Amino acid sequence: MRLFLKILNIVLLTLTVLLIGFMLGRKYDIAIDENAKLVGLEYSANEQKIRRLVSLIDDQYMEKVNTDSLVDNAINQIIGQLDPHSTYLNKDALQRVTQEMSGSYKGIGVQIRKIEDTLTITQVMPQSPNYRNLRLGDKVLKIDSINLLGMNSENAQKLFREINAEEVSLTVLRDRSELVIPAAKGDIPLPSMVSHFKINEDLGYIKLVRFAEHSAEEVHEALQDLNKQGMKSLVLDLRGNPGGIMKVAEEIADEFLKKNELIVYTQDKEEKRKYIYATNKGIFEDGKIYVLIDEGSASASEIVAGALQEYGRATIIGRRSFGKGLVQREIHLGDGTRVRLTVAHYYTPSGRSIQRPYEEGKKVYSEELYRRVKSGELLSKDSIKVNKELQFKTPSGKIVYGGGGIIPDEFVPVDTLQLKGWILQNAYSDDNQNFFFRKIIENRFNPFWMNENWFLNFNDISPVYEDYLGVLGIRKERVNEQEEELLKNFIRSSIAEELFGTNALYKAWWPEDSMIQKVLELEPQT
Repeated sequence: MRLFLKILNIVLLTLTVLLIGFMLGRKYDIAIDENAKLVGLEYSANEQKIRRLVSLIDDQYMEKVNTDSLVDNAINQIIGQLDPHSTYLNKDALQRVTQEMSGSYKGIGVQIRKIEDTLTITQVMPQSPNYRNLRLGDKVLKIDSINLLGMNSENAQKLFREINAEEVSLTVLRDRSELVIPAAKGDIPLPSMVSHFKINEDLGYIKLVRFAEHSAEEVHEALQDLNKQGMKSLVLDLRGNPGGIMKVAEEIADEFLKKNELIVYTQDKEEKRKYIYATNKGIFEDGKIYVLIDEGSASASEIVAGALQEYGRATIIGRRSFGKGLVQREIHLGDGTRVRLTVAHYYTPSGRSIQRPYEEGKKVYSEELYRRVKSGELLSKDSIKVNKELQFKTPSGKIVYGGGGIIPDEFVPVDTLQLKGWILQNAYSDDNQNFFFRKIIENRFNPFWMNENWFLNFNDISPVYEDYLGVLGIRKERVNEQEEELLKNFIRSSIAEELFGTNALYKAWWPEDSMIQKVLELEPQT
């Protein structure tokens, strides 16, 4: 046994020496991707030349230079010559992305907004470790010894993040008394599935804003809950969802597809293909599905929508999706930065790539939305241009087209109602938010404002509506019934979001949602 261990140690030592030799020779290296898999690297003469240049500047150049900044700029220039979706993530960008994808962040769990020149707590999240000791309406004067007078909410939130202590001391003004409150930091959930509920007796709704690490579990749990409530049909809302982790998209698609149905396949530069099939784990494989998409639905959203469309499992409703059919691998560069490098194309079950052309450069690529607006595509399905040469037949027998996103089965144009446009543009203006917050403070002891169900279903919003018209300078008799209902739903949803969170916002606003109204037109009446 001792002899075996001795031989093993010699082998390990030899391998270590060889590895160090490779590293020191600057010819070979290794990197790690987002799945902790090793990526072998071999440096060419040109790459070694760049390394020598940076080393010479560091060691020999007479002026003081920030070589980290030089390297960042050089990397951005190099990545900029590649496809539109290969990206360099510096440390700040990586921190933001990691937080979004991880599903949580370290914080005290409050929303802060500047109201009448003072940073004010407008929401204390139920998951916050400070839920019982901080209150709605507390005016935050100091964080530790740092005076917040004149600071905006973005800088204050940044300050919270940058303080590494497990606890911060908040000086707050509450009921005209100044209090010093210790506020603990904790892991605050940042869910990717921001809403799920039943629209009516048969129809469930799920809103997914990104494909993050825990999105598949979040969707699975929501499906379980909706199934228990007797859901027969589902609205899966992927509007504005830019994508995320491809494996998570595969897991979510698997909830709706039957065993051995192809979800997606990828093809790399060597034309090697990898096929991903559904398993028998899905818990909503038979019910009707409506997938909502728009011009902001991309990548992982398109993988799910494409697979469900092609097997006839879902009716796709909305407008043509973004058109991203490239697969990125996120690789560590060794200093807390990463590069997202396109390593393959993905294809829907029929073999179509939905990636839109990018040969004319990133500037032209980024102007796609402008071209869609100009062509009238956001108002009429007939304005959508398809490439007849990229025609594919799906497993369900439908004809689809590649080369530019997913075209919906049922088109819903951008809402051109003037009042609704004004609402969407001004929903989060300071004037609106401050007005709604004042109403929340005025009604904080009103029992109908303390319970989500009571507020959404039984609370009379008319007094707030009339005050709001006064703030806008509009006489009540100038507003017709449709406009009155729209404004009341806007007020109800805005206040509900402040009081109870995003899920309550969607519960209140869905009657004004034109895509959900299209679903209700298509849904069999029972």
